[in-house]
Amino acid sequence: MTQLVTLNQFKIERNNQELLKCATLSINYGDQIFLTGTSGSGKTSLALALTGELYAHGEIKFNYQENSVFPKKITLVKQFFHFKDNYGLTDFYYQQRYNSHDADNAPTVRQTIDKVINVDSPQVQFLLTLLDFHHRLDAVLLQLSSGERKKIQLILALAKPSQIIVLDNPLIGLDIATVARLQEYMAELAKEGVCFILIGDSNTIPEFITDVLIISADHNLTKLKRENYHQDTTTANSINFNYTNLKLPELKNEFASIIRFNSVTISYAEKIALSNISWQVKPGDKWLLSGANGAGKSTLLSLINGDHPQAYANEIYLFDRKRGSGETIWEIKRNIGFISPELHWNFDGNMTCLQTVISGFYDTPGLHRSATDQQISIAQQWLKEAGFSDHANQRFANVSNGIQRMLLLLRAIIKNPPLFIFDEPCQGLDDYQAQQFISLVDHLFADSGHTIIYVSHRSDQIPTCINQRLNLVAGVADIISPASNN
Repeated sequence: MTQLVTLNQFKIERNNQELLKCATLSINYGDQIFLTGTSGSGKTSLALALTGELYAHGEIKFNYQENSVFPKKITLVKQFFHFKDNYGLTDFYYQQRYNSHDADNAPTVRQTIDKVINVDSPQVQFLLTLLDFHHRLDAVLLQLSSGERKKIQLILALAKPSQIIVLDNPLIGLDIATVARLQEYMAELAKEGVCFILIGDSNTIPEFITDVLIISADHNLTKLKRENYHQDTTTANSINFNYTNLKLPELKNEFASIIRFNSVTISYAEKIALSNISWQVKPGDKWLLSGANGAGKSTLLSLINGDHPQAYANEIYLFDRKRGSGETIWEIKRNIGFISPELHWNFDGNMTCLQTVISGFYDTPGLHRSATDQQISIAQQWLKEAGFSDHANQRFANVSNGIQRMLLLLRAIIKNPPLFIFDEPCQGLDDYQAQQFISLVDHLFADSGHTIIYVSHRSDQIPTCINQRLNLVAGVADIISPASNN
């Protein structure tokens, strides 16, 4: 077979330690690759090395097809979508997405696409239909959900597909219907000559994949035919998240209701985001919030978090208090433990891992005051029980994406609030860690009086303690009890 990509005496190091290596490895014409390994094993580093964004020892050789209709280059779609506002700034905080001034300074979907390719071109129009994204063309990037931001990345990459496309976790944040359509189209491009290298977990291997690249526990990069790959080959080096000794204290706050919406409607210009929703969440309830991308989940969560300004124009009660009755946003956030992909994207990477967990006491994406000895001790204990003590003094930005996500989970838990909002909490975790987190949620909350709102597009990543469901369809609520994953 003719080789498209060849690695010889290849090695990547991190902090002067070997991250991954291989003596020789080739990707041939016609190969469709799935790249897997435990969180922190070097999958994203390999992608960056292939595209020239990260130095690697050894040789990377490309042998592009001369007669291909696709450009002779490699394209990387990163896991997170970072963008600049109209002033050229990239530092955003989570609440900015609903601040009208900041939103006005952020580009729209249309403007972002137009910088790369004419948004009215047939290929872009096809992709907008494929990803069900026409209706969001004039939305500002700052107000998009994680799934909607992922759609922009995919449109920009697939509008002019190159001979090799590397996609770092391309399916996370996307609803099931969108995933099915996307995989079908990728399979068509594969037949036409595009080589895909998909980074993901072993539960999300598309049918068109022919080979699996595995980063093993001993840092070796190996290639297997798909039929010879077994899922458990990646779990041996997974970071162990030990939760058996963890226990949340009993709640001190007593509320008659945690959340109460009375005929809540939210609109942006002519678009209705939420329509006439009446919903009550009682203490101890465990809710699944579901719906397709753009159905209104992020908008609903922003009303609960205290971030959305239209909350004051609706009848909304949080922790027995009507919004707009003199409460502060910090009084609301004090009662909520929160994690989301957007929070992760915009988090301060300069803090240490210990400071990251401690910041959960203060509900800020940074640590702007000195922590007490008790707070430091509690955070150190959580890190120890989770197996992350060795990372305590490392910068948040310097640990792997999976460890970052686990740290943010600890950050949400540490202050023991009555309400936890877990918005796609398993994004960035390998299969083993995701199952550990789900077990952790059941361990901590199954018999507790804490309230949970849990968001996930994957039915295999929903804790068993979840027993009620609010499903959104184009902003309209359908309450299902007990919860069903179908």
